[in-house]
Amino acid sequence: MAVSVHKWLLNKFRDINHSRMDKHIDIIAKNSGKSKAYIKFDIIRNFLIRGTGYTDYFRCDFINLSAKEKKTFVTAKTFYKILEYLNDEEYIILLRDKLVFDELFKKYLKRDFINLRTGSKEDFKKFLDGRETVFAKDPTGEGGHGISKITVADVKDSNKLYDELKANGQLLVEEAIVQSDDLNEINPCVVNSWRVVTLYKDGKAHIINNALRINQDESNVIGCTNDLYLSLDADGRIDSNVIDDYGNVYDKHPMTGKKFSEVKIAGVREALDMVVEAAEKIPQVRYIGWDIAFSKNGPVMVEGNEYPGYGLLQFYKLKGKRTGHLKEIADVLGDEMNNIKL
Repeated sequence: MAVSVHKWLLNKFRDINHSRMDKHIDIIAKNSGKSKAYIKFDIIRNFLIRGTGYTDYFRCDFINLSAKEKKTFVTAKTFYKILEYLNDEEYIILLRDKLVFDELFKKYLKRDFINLRTGSKEDFKKFLDGRETVFAKDPTGEGGHGISKITVADVKDSNKLYDELKANGQLLVEEAIVQSDDLNEINPCVVNSWRVVTLYKDGKAHIINNALRINQDESNVIGCTNDLYLSLDADGRIDSNVIDDYGNVYDKHPMTGKKFSEVKIAGVREALDMVVEAAEKIPQVRYIGWDIAFSKNGPVMVEGNEYPGYGLLQFYKLKGKRTGHLKEIADVLGDEMNNIKL
C-alpha cells in the first residue's frame, strides 16, 4: 500500500474535477459570505497541510471549523495510514476476492451463486434454469466495474455465454437480489446499498457509522448518478437529513414522492447484528465497510470493503456535526490511536 506523499499529492492534483470544484466553491461562497478567491486559497492551504481534498473541504464545512475541530476529520492522507495500520494485507483477500468472500460469508448472502473457476458448463446451465435475472461479476472488480446484468430468457446458448464470461474474467455469477417493498416505495429502479462501518477492538466489532445511498431517478446503477444520502437508526427510521452531493435537503423523494418522515425499513437491527458477527470472523481486518441490501428475504450482504469511502460518513449536512470520522475511530481505539503515525 505504500506510496510517497509527493506522489499522492501529484495524483490528487491531476485528478481534480475543476467544474465540480467550482460548483462546490460557489455554494461555499454563497453560504459563508467569503470570496471565491479566498475559498480557493483556503482549499489549497488545507490540502497542503492536512491532505484535505476540495470535496472533503466542502462536505466537512472546513470554512467554518476551528483548527481543533478539523483535526477530528479523516482525510485521504490520514485514512490511508489508518487502514494500513488496522487492516492486515495478508487477510484482505478475504474481502477483495468476491469468490472467496461469498464462500466465507455464504450464511449472510441469502442468495445462490456459482463459481466459474470450478463450475462446469453443465453446472452453469443448471444454475440459470428457473431464474429470471443473474449478475456476472469480476471477482476482483471495484466500484461497480466488471458487473453485467443477464436476463436469462435472452440467453440462447449457455455454453457460449459461459465461455464469454470466463474470457471476460467474470467468474462469479449471482442470483439477483429482489429489493424489499420498504425501499421500492422510495425508488424501485435499483437495489439500494446501505454502508455500515465496523471497527474491531479487543475481541469485539463496533458499529461506528452508516450511510444509505438512494437514486434520485430511474437509473439502474447506484453510486454513479445524482444520489441521495441518509443514515438509519436501529429501528429503521431515518435519523439524519436526506441530502444530495451539494448539501441540498429533501423531505420527499423527487421521483416517487415518498415522504422521508414516513420511511421505516424492516430488518435494520438484524442487519446490524449480521455485520458485527461477520466482522468478528476476520479480526485481522479490523476496519470494514459492509454493503447491505434489504431484500424480500430480509437484509442480505452484498460485499465487504477494506478501503471504503469515508466522505459520506462525515458530511456535515447529514446531522450538523462539527466533529468527524477520525473522532469516531479514536473513540473506539482509545490510547491505541497513538500507535498510528498521522
